[in-house]
Amino acid sequence: MKIWKAIGALLVSSLLLVTAGCGGSSDSQKASADQGTKKVLKYRVMPTATSDLFEAGVKPILEKKGYKLEAVNIKDSVQREMALEEGQIDFHVDAHQAWIDAINDSKGTHLTTILATPTVPTGLYAGSKTSLDQVADGDTILVPNDASNLARSYQLLSHLGWITLDPSKDPNHVTAADITSNPKNLNFKEMKGPTIPSVRTDAAYIILRGSDAYNAKIDFNSVLYPETEKDINDKMYMAICINEKNKDTQWAKDLVAAYKSPEFKDFMKTQGSFWILPDYLR
Repeated sequence: MKIWKAIGALLVSSLLLVTAGCGGSSDSQKASADQGTKKVLKYRVMPTATSDLFEAGVKPILEKKGYKLEAVNIKDSVQREMALEEGQIDFHVDAHQAWIDAINDSKGTHLTTILATPTVPTGLYAGSKTSLDQVADGDTILVPNDASNLARSYQLLSHLGWITLDPSKDPNHVTAADITSNPKNLNFKEMKGPTIPSVRTDAAYIILRGSDAYNAKIDFNSVLYPETEKDINDKMYMAICINEKNKDTQWAKDLVAAYKSPEFKDFMKTQGSFWILPDYLR
């Protein structure tokens, strides 16, 4: 009898384990399904051109589809990506693929971009000098010092013809060390992008990211030399940024569809000509 009782107890224990395992699988599947069909989306909002564009032109389209959008204010760019990694926000529209790649490499995150969006070009703006033909030997140019936008700045100066970059280097990772020709002996002072507008007259020229020009209320149309659709690198377009585990969710597909909608395309026609547009909006 003791043997049969022991065998019975063993069978009950096994059955409980199997049942628990099935329940866990069901819970996991339900969580996955909820993530795919959820209607409340949290996103990072900041006073940037791309964020304001989303608020004015894309958010209303999503709301018509039944989504509720909850804005989360996160100032620091790295904290923003960690919030995306940890699920504190679902998406944001304030970075490009080159930056996301750098964050994934340095932080071990699992982020991706799912669609390029309208982008304010990085541009060369006046410092103490107000035209390109005033450039002189030894002039100083202020450039943003984060890796991806530093490379972007040197690419811009290369397109302008003021420097030459080593063609064997990846253009998305070039630094001052990759400048092979600098005939005007220009000096480059690398500093935090948001601080550049406040010291712009300390240099002959400054290079501003679109967000820095926007936040400093500098007229985009005053740019002396901007990026164009011809020379912007594909990885430098601003984009919808999400955790890669969510790329096949319905809400991610609806977010992409909102940007590609005829309604948003019409909206962009009212937003000025300085934007660099991805192919689907041209």
